[in-house]
Formats: sequence, structure tokens, C-alpha cells
Amino acid sequence: MEQLSAVIKNNNHNLKTAILYEALHKKPIFDSYRKFCNLVGQDAMEYPDFEFWYYRFYRGEMDFDYDRSADPTPKTIMDMPVKLMYKIMENLDTVERTYLRSMNQSIKDIVDSRPLSFEKIEIIIDDAGMGWDLDEKKFICEQNEKGCLVEIPNFPHTIKDEYFLTKGLKCLSPVLNMPNLKVNHIFLHIIKDTVYLNNLLPIPFHVKSVSILAFDIHKSLELLSAMNPGELESISFDTGGIITEEDVLEIYETEQFKQAKIIDSQIFLEVDNLRRFSHLESFECPLAYSEPGDFQRIRDMISTFKQFKSCKLERSEYGNHFDIRTVAEALEAETPFGPLKTITYRYRIPESNEFLKFKIKENEYRLFIKIVKIR
Repeated sequence: MEQLSAVIKNNNHNLKTAILYEALHKKPIFDSYRKFCNLVGQDAMEYPDFEFWYYRFYRGEMDFDYDRSADPTPKTIMDMPVKLMYKIMENLDTVERTYLRSMNQSIKDIVDSRPLSFEKIEIIIDDAGMGWDLDEKKFICEQNEKGCLVEIPNFPHTIKDEYFLTKGLKCLSPVLNMPNLKVNHIFLHIIKDTVYLNNLLPIPFHVKSVSILAFDIHKSLELLSAMNPGELESISFDTGGIITEEDVLEIYETEQFKQAKIIDSQIFLEVDNLRRFSHLESFECPLAYSEPGDFQRIRDMISTFKQFKSCKLERSEYGNHFDIRTVAEALEAETPFGPLKTITYRYRIPESNEFLKFKIKENEYRLFIKIVKIR
């Protein structure tokens, strides 16, 4: 087979004979070109030349010695006015623009001159595969006994003889590394520990809001540290594995946390660390073990937070020997007789006309406390 390919490739007449064969069978031109390249090699003939001879033979013009030197130079996509290229880009979504920029360096430079943005990117990676959503478009690479199953919008499902992370990252990394990329929200659900993901995100990554769920605290911190501080406004944080007090303090010391406005954390908050939340507009987290008197400390600390708008706190009361009434009394709120499931309490901030409004709810051994500043 290799000898036959070499004979055809090294003889101009034989190349045209192979093209004539494809044209006479009237197969779609791109399928014919692909078959031609598989036979004689990818570098035997550029597609525009193949297309020229294919359509001549298709029309019945069989002159193999036709002199093309007198023909006008054929136009290519690069002869298109730049304004028209920009007009085309306006009608493409962000994913389609990533395909466009892969055509050649000149088109890549044109595409990169206009900032690209996504409303939402979602990346989920586990032992069986990886999936990612770019706005409303879904991509999947799943491992199976033959390699990986690839699902890409507008393309048929294909099996690739590759490791799923290798193939998946080949598709995803060019998007994440696009110059001037802007993302409103990125969701990262990474529960597979592998070196393939050591450089998943470029640094700095420009995003306003991030949700992180990782297999351990160190991976969570690595992902968080890639975000551009100051530009990142909202952080949602959850993690697996054992978390030490040193780990928690390391999170609080990141510039991403210090410059954020909104925090939604599943890591237990020690009351003594609440002062580290003083710069936030809003936060939501579970409380670590606390005594009834700690709720008055919480109230007094939050009343000094200048940027504060609202928060939600959750505390398990199972085995802690106090209930909603105990907490309400600790806050010096009036409590009616009889069973309590909810209570609302207003606290006037000293030397201010502003109030903190507490709504406390008890449900299945848990206390839910919502605090809103009323101006």
C-alpha cells in the first residue's frame, strides 16, 4: 500500500487520475478529498488544488495538461475585508468563534482582537469521564474499553483511541486559554486527583463568580488561587477530605477571599473568625460548635460591618442541648410561651438608625438564621 501511495504521489498524472476517479463516482468533495489524502498522504495536494481539478473533471473537462498559469489567482478567505470578518464574528457564538480562530494564524489574530465572553462555564471531572458546558453547549469525553467516547455539538459521536482526559483537555484548553476571555460564572466540580489537571486554568483567570467543589482542600485552594483577585466578586466553596484550622486560615488569607463581596461556604465557621468577614456584603455558611452566648457576639460583630447587607447561618442543634428559644433569649429577643418554630427579632445598631433583622427557624435538629441589615 505504501509503495502504491508513493507511485501516485510522485507522479502528477497519477494524482489527477485519482481525483478523476473520485469525481466520476460523484461523491461529496470533502469526503473525496479525505479519501484521497488517506491514499496518497496529507501533504500530496492542498485542498484548493484538489477542488480545482475535481470540479473540472466533474464538468467533463478531461484535459490533464491544462495550463493554470493564465487563470486569475483564486480568492481565499484571507482576501475577505476585515470589516466583513468582524461582521461574520458578530453572528457566531463564543464556541463557534473558537472553531474559527483555529483555521490559521491570521484569522486567529482577527478573532483574538475582539474580547470573547461566556455567561457560564461548567466543568465536571471524575474517574469515568469529563464534561463541560460552554453556555448552553454541552461536551462530553467518557472512558470505555475502546478509548473515549467524544460528544461534541453538531458532530456525530466518535470513539477515540485516547485517554479521556488527554482528548478532553485538547478540546477544552484552547477555550480556557483564549486571550481576553471573560467569564461571568465558572463552576468547577473536580473529584479526580490527577496530574493532568495541574494546570487546568490559566493564571490569572478572569471571572466574576466561581463555585468550587474539589476532592480536597489543597485542590480547592489551587483552583481558587487561579482567579483574578478584585475582579472575582463571588465565591462558593465546598471541599472533600479533612480540613484543619490551618487550611481554613489559608483560605481567609487569600487575596481572592479578602477582595470578594459574596461568600457561600460549606466550611464550618468558628465565631472567632467571623471578624474576617467584615468586608463582605453577603455570606452563607454553617456555624461550628457554639454556646448560646456566642449568638450575641455574632450580632455585635455583624453590627459593625460597614459593607454588610445579609447573611445566612446554619447550626446543628443535635446533641447540643439548646433550641430556638435558648438562642432567642441569648439575643434578648422577646419569646412567646408555647412551642416555637420561627421567631423574628429586630436589633437597632448602636449610634445608628439602621437595624439588623433576625429570622430564626428551627427544622429537624437544625437552626437557620437569616440576618438582614435594614437601612
